[in-house]
Amino acid sequence: MSSSLALISHDLKNSLGALEAQLEGMIDEPTPVAAQHAHMQCADLRRQFIQFLTLYTAESAGLRALSEDESPQELLAAMHRNWRLKLQTEGRAIDIRIKPQDTAPEFWYFDRRLVQLALDAAIHNAQRFARTWIELSVREQENCLVWQIRDDGPGLGCEDPGTEHATGLGTALAQAVAQAHQLGERAGKVNLTSPRTGGTEFELWLP
Repeated sequence: MSSSLALISHDLKNSLGALEAQLEGMIDEPTPVAAQHAHMQCADLRRQFIQFLTLYTAESAGLRALSEDESPQELLAAMHRNWRLKLQTEGRAIDIRIKPQDTAPEFWYFDRRLVQLALDAAIHNAQRFARTWIELSVREQENCLVWQIRDDGPGLGCEDPGTEHATGLGTALAQAVAQAHQLGERAGKVNLTSPRTGGTEFELWLP
């Protein structure tokens, strides 16, 4: 097993332990809030487990994108709704918003399941660092579909404020998803930068 898969296996074990502790506490105090927190913990655990399976597939047999004609804007809107609800439920004062893009195509060929996994991982990382906002966008540039996630956090290289919830594999997963999307000799790529204006900028480019 590679070091990256070993790391996420360790984090899965820790997440299971945290969930077990929450459920044990609900035995004596079964409140709606406790049940809600346990549900969110289950959702995070499911996300990590799917990441594990996806990375295992990428490293052992290679990841293959099953691309279909999809609406990038519809997927972005769905992810915005899901993450806005999650942040509100957790009581996080982070504004997650969609940046309008005139160049966003109506349709593009991509594997919706894989792209959603990659973007979920990127948003998960962004919300750990963001101070007040996260911005989502999608556009067409240089004959590629470009997904972008920005935050107003301290930028790359800073101390991780959520180490206990981090796997460190979000970028690795996104890179595997990007490489799975190929068109002729072109393959997808991931860019991760700290703009001069501050924060972190994640981009997933698909041909």
